[in-house]
Amino acid sequence: MAGEIYRLEGLHYAYPDSASRFALEIESLLVGGGETLALVGPNGAGKSTLLMILAFLARPYGGRLVFRGGNPWASEAGVVAARREAVLVTHHPYLFKGTVGENLAFGLKLRGVPEADWPKRVGAALDLVELSGRERANVQALSAGQVQRVALARAVVLEPKVLLLDEPTAALDAALGLRIEAVLRELGREAETAVVFSTHDFSQARRLADEVLYLSEGRRVEYGHLNCFSGTASTDGERSWIEPAPGARIVFPGERTGHVTCVIDPASIDVRPADGLSGDAGPNVFAGKITRMDLISPSSALLRVSGDLTFRVTMPMEDVEAKGLSLSKAVLLELRPDSVDAGHD
Repeated sequence: MAGEIYRLEGLHYAYPDSASRFALEIESLLVGGGETLALVGPNGAGKSTLLMILAFLARPYGGRLVFRGGNPWASEAGVVAARREAVLVTHHPYLFKGTVGENLAFGLKLRGVPEADWPKRVGAALDLVELSGRERANVQALSAGQVQRVALARAVVLEPKVLLLDEPTAALDAALGLRIEAVLRELGREAETAVVFSTHDFSQARRLADEVLYLSEGRRVEYGHLNCFSGTASTDGERSWIEPAPGARIVFPGERTGHVTCVIDPASIDVRPADGLSGDAGPNVFAGKITRMDLISPSSALLRVSGDLTFRVTMPMEDVEAKGLSLSKAVLLELRPDSVDAGHD
């Protein structure tokens, strides 16, 4: 680790003047220079909120956030300086009117970089994101994927200490996404830039990150499982359940009430072709489609099954082939109630 960048201790944040009960609570987190941290969790887990805090665009209500050995919130000048060193690229970035080159040069001008240095730095940043020679292109003519890449180049050209990315490859096709992943690895290795990114793609998190932070309803879940679902539990005295989405009930043994986070091992889930059957054949049976398939070893695959809920499933390749499972295939997914670990709140 090339020096400590972030240290979070007992951090607490809640949105002001909001009816939402959401609160982000991070007991401890350490990020060093050149390290890559992936934020994984369902929608509403707190990934984007944490990125805003790390970019110093939202101030924690409690705890400590140490940045490069100091408290950036001690003075207005400290916050401004920290924001210049920790650059955030949002999931839907905004580009200024004008050309690609003007967008990249804007931050260099604000930081007082000599104008003679702009062409070299702009060209190098565009080369990294495979947009070489597009300096004079009007941003209004760019595709969504090109906008995402220009926004990344606009951050990289500043040579920040920290690069914060909200789903950086979501708008890109698979091949280009892999090449952008290579850029992020290079930034960490060569420039010793700390990279923190959010993703719904667990296989991407595992490929890129030195550490994966799992979030569920604003809390860190200290388990390396792919499937985390939270909700308020109901019970009939023998079994309990949560409904992470309307009508999507996850059942588990025992009597539980209050907030519960269920963690499900991806290897414990059975997937079979739907064959025209509905997903209401019993508890913990869900209908969906295979929306992603990744080979995680020569003999095993990681499947993403999306329906009312999204699950990740690991299966031997021989089972995938024997069941005729393929991308976009309609399937039924089933998990035994006793395979649901509901011991976390």
